[in-house]
Amino acid sequence: MNFTLSEIAQATAGRLVQGDPKMRAGRICTDTRTLRAGETFLALNGKNFAGDNFINDAIAKGATGIIASMHYPEKDFPQGVFLIKVFDTTEALGAIAREWRKVVDPTVVAITGSAGKTTTKEMLSFVCRGTFSLLATEGNLNNLVGLPQTLNRLREEHEVAIVETGMSEPGELSKLAGICIPDIAVITNIGNAHIGNFGTIEGLIAAKAELFEASPRTATAIINADCPHASIMAEAFDIPELVISYGQNPKADVRASNVELVAPYGYTFDLRILDVTQHIHLKVYGRYQISNALAAAAAAAAIGVPPEVIAQRLNEFDAPKMRAQTEWFDGFLLIADCYNASPDAMLTSLHSLNDLTITGQRYALLADMLELGDHTEKFHRDAGRAAAEAKVDFLCTIGTHSRFMREEAENLGVAARHFDSAEDAAEFLSRKLQSNDVLLVKGSRGMKLETGLLKLKEIRAAVRNGEQAASLTESQN
Repeated sequence: MNFTLSEIAQATAGRLVQGDPKMRAGRICTDTRTLRAGETFLALNGKNFAGDNFINDAIAKGATGIIASMHYPEKDFPQGVFLIKVFDTTEALGAIAREWRKVVDPTVVAITGSAGKTTTKEMLSFVCRGTFSLLATEGNLNNLVGLPQTLNRLREEHEVAIVETGMSEPGELSKLAGICIPDIAVITNIGNAHIGNFGTIEGLIAAKAELFEASPRTATAIINADCPHASIMAEAFDIPELVISYGQNPKADVRASNVELVAPYGYTFDLRILDVTQHIHLKVYGRYQISNALAAAAAAAAIGVPPEVIAQRLNEFDAPKMRAQTEWFDGFLLIADCYNASPDAMLTSLHSLNDLTITGQRYALLADMLELGDHTEKFHRDAGRAAAEAKVDFLCTIGTHSRFMREEAENLGVAARHFDSAEDAAEFLSRKLQSNDVLLVKGSRGMKLETGLLKLKEIRAAVRNGEQAASLTESQN
């Protein structure tokens, strides 16, 4: 980023209190723990944090300037460090990012959805690398702080920016779209994620539609032709005129046909992008990944990636960490799908167990799904029924709400047990899992299921090392 202090003050509707208006600001940082000398510290203030309290630390670490709220006292502010005061520091961060996005002017792809948005973002980024100079959201920095932080990392050589936009309340996607100004807007699906914050599915549909409504009319809307809620949204709300549909629906512009299972997991299908057909071998767990791949293919085609390159890159794609990530560990297949969990994602992940060609037992470690409000019990009981339909041999649950999963699964004949923590469940599973078994791990990010995975691996590794040491001692004797 290369703005003068005057330009920053104008973009943020702020006031330059101290500093040369023609001076150029250093990189903006919002966390003093990562701040480097020469950077600008923007003091974010919110319900659970007060950046103003860290301004002195930022100056001590060599910050050349501060962007603070209007109520920050100017008394005794050090000479040689500029100060810009704004009405709202979070909005100021977004305003600066919006102006920098305009300067660099890449093709911006904004992705949202109840499930699959991060994996779709990763797939699309993987497909585009090598064809375009690319910036993409790291992890899931997809809110009113994370999105501007991503855009402020744009460099002038970047041709494409792929950003994830999340939401937890009405109006949030409108603000995010206003910051990133999408050229291509993707809604992967509209399910039940965060429905507790919206009350009804109609409210959730309206909130998702904000991404399309707040995008420029010249943007391209990419919409899931297999999602009935998306069809409702397209008819009820103002979306860009240019629409690319994707799905297994035969009328979709980008579609999959002739889907076949691959042992032990994965799928092959024919990918048709308008009038060009390519054969795909998707080496990832979960039938829902086909939809993610189609969304990525549709967006890549809209950017200008050739169909043969799209196919080649999808064939090479591996799942991101903890997002249907698969590995053979100590003889069993571990599926770590525990970065997040909406009700729809939970059901599709469980149902995908039926696609596995595994000869051993099927285990599932499931945890709470969060932010479901009055729908909490229903969706957790639905997951318990899905575990039975997936022929899970043993279900482990942790968390307050997952007890409804266990009850429903047990009523349908599934052996199940509830645990106080992921670590306790891991100790139990470490004794049960045998060669050619499969373990699916799924739950909301806040449940920290990765701690159970780490514990499980530690125990199995210790046992294996102990057995090897005993075997070596015996052979030496």
